[in-house]
Amino acid sequence: MFWAKKFTLCLGQTAAKNGSPIVANNGTVRTNQVQSVRLSSPVTTVRTSPWSEAVAKHPATLPPLPPPVTQIHSAARLPIPPKPHLSIRRWSGGIVLSWKMPYDLDNYETIASYQLYVYKETTSLPSSDMWRKVGDVTALTLPMACTLTHEFADINKYYFAIRAVDVQKRMGLFSDPEQILL
Repeated sequence: MFWAKKFTLCLGQTAAKNGSPIVANNGTVRTNQVQSVRLSSPVTTVRTSPWSEAVAKHPATLPPLPPPVTQIHSAARLPIPPKPHLSIRRWSGGIVLSWKMPYDLDNYETIASYQLYVYKETTSLPSSDMWRKVGDVTALTLPMACTLTHEFADINKYYFAIRAVDVQKRMGLFSDPEQILL
């Protein structure tokens, strides 16, 4: 993993609650109980358990959904928009994002727009705050596509995600993030 060499486990450090040893294996932190573990440079808390391994991996989780919009006739509403299927490709003038909905959209509220998000992979630990909203695209007949002509830096990995917003201003689920190396 690219970040494993950037962070060094504080050797000999023990977990705060019961003094159990911390074991580092190729950038993966393991403990034998659920507890907080501290890494150095910078100080970061990682949650671990005996059933899983804590591994910081790009991209970070997508930003959370905002609180639901309260409406008078909520029982009569159709469900929020489904998760779009996103694809990405390089084009001489920029990056082309295209998406479709592999669902019957008659079963969902009408989509008004799509929100585009970008995440640039860095040597920093992954954080949801690294996701940036690129903009909103008015919904048209699917499949849709847009070209981003922003000056993306070469030799960087970018992740993109998209979500639909319905006419009630409710946000659907994010697409799975798609990546491109420039």
